[in-house]
Amino acid sequence: MNRDLVDEFAQRLREARAELYRTVAQTDDELATLESHQPGAPGEDVATALVTAVLSRLEGQEKHALDEIDAAQARLAAGTFGVCEGCGTPIPLTRLRAMPTARSCVPCQLERER
Repeated sequence: MNRDLVDEFAQRLREARAELYRTVAQTDDELATLESHQPGAPGEDVATALVTAVLSRLEGQEKHALDEIDAAQARLAAGTFGVCEGCGTPIPLTRLRAMPTARSCVPCQLERER
């Protein structure tokens, strides 16, 4: 995947995370803390308690969405983003643009859902 596409998807994933945070943050201060929080940052951060409290408000579906965003960002960093976890073929850009957290091509996803 070329650098422009990596940058595009990194931005899309950041925006998806920010939108999810906006749905659970109750104040601007909480939102600012969440947006500045980096996953995997050291626990000695003063804002960690606030981040933990806000993230605990996430419902099941929202937690799953956040986990999928984290996983997609990890795949992007590892260079495996856009490769189907089922068959190893490239996932079409149209699918990735519609669903940046996609782990599978459509045929593998359909097979998985059966």
